[in-house]
Amino acid sequence: MSDSPFAAAQMNPDEVYTAMLADLENLNDLMLNFSNAVIIQVAMDEEIAPLLNATAWAQEPIDEGAAVFHPRTLTVNQREVPLLLVRSKIGLVNAASAVTEALSYATDCSGVISAGTAGGLAATTNVGDVIVGTEYTYTDADASAFGYVRGQIPGMPETYGGPDSDVDDAVAAAVEALDAEQAEGGWQVCRGLMLAGHSFVTAHNVKDTREAFPAALSTDMETTAIAQVCHNYEVPFVAVRCVSDLCGPAAGQDFHLGVEVAAARSAQYTLQVAAHLWFLRGYTDDTEDTEQESKA
Repeated sequence: MSDSPFAAAQMNPDEVYTAMLADLENLNDLMLNFSNAVIIQVAMDEEIAPLLNATAWAQEPIDEGAAVFHPRTLTVNQREVPLLLVRSKIGLVNAASAVTEALSYATDCSGVISAGTAGGLAATTNVGDVIVGTEYTYTDADASAFGYVRGQIPGMPETYGGPDSDVDDAVAAAVEALDAEQAEGGWQVCRGLMLAGHSFVTAHNVKDTREAFPAALSTDMETTAIAQVCHNYEVPFVAVRCVSDLCGPAAGQDFHLGVEVAAARSAQYTLQVAAHLWFLRGYTDDTEDTEQESKA
């Protein structure tokens, strides 16, 4: 879509009208062809790069400034898996608003995945490990004065997530598919509680965070907000992130991995999960008929 009203003001009326029609046609194609897509959110350009490199262009991206939406496909078993890659900006509100908009395009979404990097929080977590969430809560939400648990928003569940057989099956299939690479590379794939908040967890507050959330594996600045959106819209959600830094490294531990390396590893698992999730939830005989008609 047009970058700004100032750009539009410099066009003549015919150019503005033509640009608006092109935007509407692109949006209509997106809603028609990607209604059951898997949405994959990341917060940084470095995190979306390996996802773009591993998928095929499907139509022009939609650039809203605060977020960019990339309609892509991934060929699996001779089927085109529709993916809507979303590059939001960093932070809870940016991520939540971008995914909410993405859900307005993918109206029958097969699932949402938050990908990219995270900070390792658990003492057993190492840089390079892949963290796959089962539950999600906020590091800096505290309404305990009113009887809520730390991390809980009043009126909302204590944590977001919980058992989902399709998500669990997709994750298990992805881990199995990448088992040989994991064994050779030596990283762990860990499932459990993931945190997100407005503030980084660093050496000065890691002790309090670990005491408040002893089961937490990682922390970032987007995941839980997206989990809350998906809870509200009853859409399957999972976060698949690679640990790029440790929030409180022990003596002798490696504490940093390049964001490009961590993002690439997250992307490997994310695309496997996305493909399996789409075949479980989005693929039907009607899908195959539609694909054949579009190629005719």
